[in-house]
Amino acid sequence: MLIETAEQLNDAIGNGRAAEYIEQEESRLLREVERIADRITEKNHALKWVWLAGPSSSGKTTFTRMLGSALHRRGIKTHAISLDNYFVNRELTPKNSDGEYDYEHLEAVDLSLLERHLDELGRGKTIELPHFKFLHGRREFRGKLLNLQSDELALIEGIHGLNPRLTSFVNPLHSFKIYICARTALKQDRNARISTTDNRLLRRMIRDFNYRGHTVAKTFTLWPAVRAGENQWIFPFQPLADLEFNSALGYELSVLKPLAESLIRQLPASHPGHKKAQELMQLLSKFQPLEKSMVPKNSILQEFIESPD
Repeated sequence: MLIETAEQLNDAIGNGRAAEYIEQEESRLLREVERIADRITEKNHALKWVWLAGPSSSGKTTFTRMLGSALHRRGIKTHAISLDNYFVNRELTPKNSDGEYDYEHLEAVDLSLLERHLDELGRGKTIELPHFKFLHGRREFRGKLLNLQSDELALIEGIHGLNPRLTSFVNPLHSFKIYICARTALKQDRNARISTTDNRLLRRMIRDFNYRGHTVAKTFTLWPAVRAGENQWIFPFQPLADLEFNSALGYELSVLKPLAESLIRQLPASHPGHKKAQELMQLLSKFQPLEKSMVPKNSILQEFIESPD
């Protein structure tokens, strides 16, 4: 089923073919994960570190889990390492020009600890992984130990995963780098493309509300700093990736529509993000809604729409 525009997606929904299209899109994404797993398997004898990076709400966490499962099916054991857990304590976080904590800054990560841990793992030593509690802005250790055997891979995931300052901590000959994006191929109509940034913002506001307790106002307040951080710390290193994974699903805006609209309506008209919010509402108005219950449980979209228990 070829769907290229919002109108064509709406027709499929109206004609009762939404489930068929969802299955088609999910299968396409799974095939791409398998293809990437094959690439890594071909190089496995030379690899130790797989770096996974991308901007906010590109789907890094779920893709890392999906890739780990695909490699496991190929007989390769992996261990996921989240760079988010290497954040410094909140009071040590760099601040931006407005005096606000800059969580996108490279030095929001404890680089010395990360370098030491990767060095020790590379030499066969056991480390205790940190855990960062976002609610309290503190790092702690919970006794989670990691030892990387010679035939195992570390999947290192985070927004800075392509930055040479980090990747230089290990032998580049043993590294494989993946850039993750959410670049939708769907168009509003034959001539107007849908902004990848808008797609990610819709994902983020729903996820932040569900998992971080953020109001939509807070998400819109933080978004300009997130975008500035991406332009400084993420996008310049995109060309360094060995390959790209696109997590966008052709049907997702119809699923995000009812979830995002209810949040956007809560944004005060006086908020600086109000203009952007109205642009998003205009975009969403072009789509027929789909119930989130139609999204498969193993979908990468669940990272953004599923409410915690």
